[in-house]
Amino acid sequence: MDIYRWLVQSGTLARVRKPSRYIGKELNLVRKNPENKLRVLLAFPDTYEIGMSHIGLKLLYNLLNSEEYISAERTYLPWKDMFYEMKKAGIPLYSLESYTPANEFHILGITLQYELSYTNVLGLLELSGIPLFQKDRTKEPLIIGGGPCTSNPEPVADFFDLFVIGDGEVAMLELAKLVEENLELLKSGRRQELLSMLSELSGVYVPSLAKRKTGKALIKDLNDYEIITSPIVPFMNIVHDRAVIEIMRGCNRGCRFCQAGMFYRPVRERKPEKILQAIETLISKTGYEELSLLSLSTMDYSKVEELVSRAQKYFKKEHVGFSLPSTRVDSFGVEMASKIASIRKTGLTFAPEAGTQRLRNVINKNITEEEILNAVASAIEKGWKRVKLYFMIGLPTETDEDINGIVALSKKIKALGLKQLTVSVSIFIPKPHTPFQYARQITPPEARKKFSILSRIKRFAQLHLHDPGKSYIEGVLSRGDRQVGNAIYKAYKNGSLFDEWGEEFRLSTWIRAFESCKIDIESYSREKDVEEELPWDHISLGISKAFLREEYEKAHKGEPTRDCRWNGCTLCGVCQEYRTINVLN
Repeated sequence: MDIYRWLVQSGTLARVRKPSRYIGKELNLVRKNPENKLRVLLAFPDTYEIGMSHIGLKLLYNLLNSEEYISAERTYLPWKDMFYEMKKAGIPLYSLESYTPANEFHILGITLQYELSYTNVLGLLELSGIPLFQKDRTKEPLIIGGGPCTSNPEPVADFFDLFVIGDGEVAMLELAKLVEENLELLKSGRRQELLSMLSELSGVYVPSLAKRKTGKALIKDLNDYEIITSPIVPFMNIVHDRAVIEIMRGCNRGCRFCQAGMFYRPVRERKPEKILQAIETLISKTGYEELSLLSLSTMDYSKVEELVSRAQKYFKKEHVGFSLPSTRVDSFGVEMASKIASIRKTGLTFAPEAGTQRLRNVINKNITEEEILNAVASAIEKGWKRVKLYFMIGLPTETDEDINGIVALSKKIKALGLKQLTVSVSIFIPKPHTPFQYARQITPPEARKKFSILSRIKRFAQLHLHDPGKSYIEGVLSRGDRQVGNAIYKAYKNGSLFDEWGEEFRLSTWIRAFESCKIDIESYSREKDVEEELPWDHISLGISKAFLREEYEKAHKGEPTRDCRWNGCTLCGVCQEYRTINVLN
């Protein structure tokens, strides 16, 4: 059945929510004649509005399409109503550019941004008509996984042909060229021969060839890659509906719970001139009225003041809004936020993470209570009336005193004169390749007990608490081994889909899945011995285990580690392993 004709004539789009998710034809999309080209389908295993907000997929889309021999297209997981409409009508997952079935591409690249999307991956494959398990495939597209979850790919290893670890821009072009040169191997079903060749590439891990030591692909200088100035503009509102420029990659602040800070080391800044040159083109080709300068810690960009000052002249002239995605918890952060804010100041977000200085030292969050209070007081003085605070519970060495500290600190901040205070509390999840990869994760009952203490915050502020069940399952998937893949498969078959969406998550489905596979969840949530072998030890991000062990020991002593950008090398191992350095302006 012709997919486009079905979309137009079947009446399906009138029956589903947000039909513009499924029609394509957006401004700036790329359509090529696919004849004699390597066909790549980039997939985000969540809804259109989530996937279209992700800059990584946009980067790869533009990079691959810049090559004459590649035709890259996009797809997203349909929401449940459309998912079942398509299954009922026998319509496979298709690309938005040409309405081509997913199983007709040579490569299907799936981004793995969060562990609770793993059942979505299976839904995406099943809707594509592609066998879920790698061992059952012959001539189907190569299924490639990328993104931060590849820091431990083992839980989903049986579902993928290969993984790209690290910066996808580096590995994907090399990988695509090798596939294009050996396409006959894929077409003739000699899949393993091709996978064996691909496994020799830097940053590529092929799980069917056993656990090989695999390092990450690394961009040494972000200035070597062009800024996207013609991104696809959606017809509908998406989560981050604005123009975006990545000004920096990496963060070396060294928060001991933060996987992104370890995964994307070292820091690589773009030159201000390149950013400023791209802004005008980007706005003119998209029509966006707001632009965001993106990174893990934008306020740490070494020339952020100069960049903001120079960019503001253009923004004021063209009436373009301007935002930075993070606010430093100090007077400088507030000052910069005030410079870029419009007359109507909506709100500021700060992340103290812990309620006591002792615990902030444990997690290496190098800010004091005085700095936090001064920052909020400065914000109020400059006209801000609403503030949001982020905290975590379940951190290593945490006591009830630390939980009470969250209440006390929140109360002090509200007393400074805020009109509205929102306190958001998540549950600590140990992540691979962080110093806290060895730590124990608290159980849902323990989390609820801590929540009962935090409930006092409701007397003076809004309180948002993360689902303990979701966090618990995410922790198992994060630190799982290949055996956990059986439970993921079982959970999917029992109805788990879109688990990252709060109303869709069912803890009981996951518990039953683990029980039916005879998997002890607590064996994954327990504290690890620093000398034991971990499921992800064969994946290297360049950070030495000696550094992670030392940081874990320093955490228990409450000793800080300073940012190597300003205070000298910490010997984490990344720069030595990849013969690189922080690239600052």
